[in-house]
Amino acid sequence: MKRRILFLLISFFAAANSFSGTFSITGGRGFSNGKKADYIIFEKVSEGSFSFSTDSLALRGLKCYKITLGEEKIDSLLLKADEYTLSTDSQTVTFNNLSANTGYLIQYKDYSYGEELDSYAYTCVVEFKPLQSVSFPKDTVICSDLELAIEPVMEYFNEYGNTKKINRTLSVKYKSFLLKNEFPSVEEVTEEKDGTNSIQLSAMPYVDTPFEVTDLTANNDLKMNVQPIVTDTFYTQAVVAYPYMETHTKYEHEGDEGTDSTLHFYATIEEAMDNVTKFRQSATLVLNLYSYPSDMVNHYEWAFAEGEQAKNSDFQGAYTYFGKDINAFEISEPILHCIELTVSNIRNDSVCEHKSYACLQIAKSQLYVPNAFTPNGDNINDEFRVGYRSIESFEISIYDQWGRRVYKSDDITKGWDGTFRGDKASIGAYYYVIKAKGTDGEKYLKKGTISLIRSKE
Repeated sequence: MKRRILFLLISFFAAANSFSGTFSITGGRGFSNGKKADYIIFEKVSEGSFSFSTDSLALRGLKCYKITLGEEKIDSLLLKADEYTLSTDSQTVTFNNLSANTGYLIQYKDYSYGEELDSYAYTCVVEFKPLQSVSFPKDTVICSDLELAIEPVMEYFNEYGNTKKINRTLSVKYKSFLLKNEFPSVEEVTEEKDGTNSIQLSAMPYVDTPFEVTDLTANNDLKMNVQPIVTDTFYTQAVVAYPYMETHTKYEHEGDEGTDSTLHFYATIEEAMDNVTKFRQSATLVLNLYSYPSDMVNHYEWAFAEGEQAKNSDFQGAYTYFGKDINAFEISEPILHCIELTVSNIRNDSVCEHKSYACLQIAKSQLYVPNAFTPNGDNINDEFRVGYRSIESFEISIYDQWGRRVYKSDDITKGWDGTFRGDKASIGAYYYVIKAKGTDGEKYLKKGTISLIRSKE
């Protein structure tokens, strides 16, 4: 019998279909999934009604059918005037006394294109099934990609007799360990997800948490105001870390906009490579590394690759440090350096792990010596200061035109403020001698003049 029904359905649809029209809800609480309306869901089908309207010419040769595969029958509604009505302009047909899980087929003649065409429109009416349960796998170690199973599943059948699942839109609220600004904390997460028999969370709950699930299809589309379902507590085994690096090393150069003292970590080595230029690097670089892990982490492994090994994203055999944090770690080689942090949860013969990556390029040694400065108190170029990168030793002496040494320093981070023995030095030219050595072994001997410029007082 079902084969015969399918044959009849297919024979309907073999005709030319110029479908141009809209399904709309005219009574009861219901909604359609779109203009073409593969299905219409009603809170209570018995209280619902819907219309089909076409913007073509009048619905001539109209025939309406009710199709219920479960009962294996096709009923012509043409003789049941109480179950559908035509509007006065014969461009709208309205169906009443609906049946759940039933298809409604409209056949009509369309003259919109200057010739008679056989057209049809079809929708399946579905009784809404309130959400009854939400569950998650238990006694299973889940490190990522947590799915919540939802019941019951709503279905409809299309015009070819195929059963299709209906998406239900849900709001899911839970807690997780997330990065907020620079530092992580336990935060409440709310996601809106679509699913038929399950939904997959976008963010893994890295802390123990129940799930509060609200059926938005019921509340938003059907205006039902149903209460959320709260699950049992999910006990997480998943781990995550949000590593953070700070350094007090700095370099200065007039052409740079400032020094970024924070190295950011990324989920993949490719992202770390793409962002290698965002961190300002000058040796010797002294790092403090903090893992900032979730509570379930009990194992830490920092791997440091450099040069070609770093370029190849190869951490096998790299220098490795085991510990939650690292203090005063020095990097000086003027090459590419990459860091991989692996945190894991090793217990009961199961392991969840999470990796993070950061890359930086240590600059070759350089010196930048300006040719003038203006110590006038406007906080702009008030000091004679040497710009530098990757300098490990430094010495500067500045002399006036009579050969007197007016300034001496071995601290490259400091500059001459244009004073001598507590008084303002005269405007004019001064002679400097700089001796320095880079962390890459490069030696520097620079001599030249610097102009002290000050407005006349």
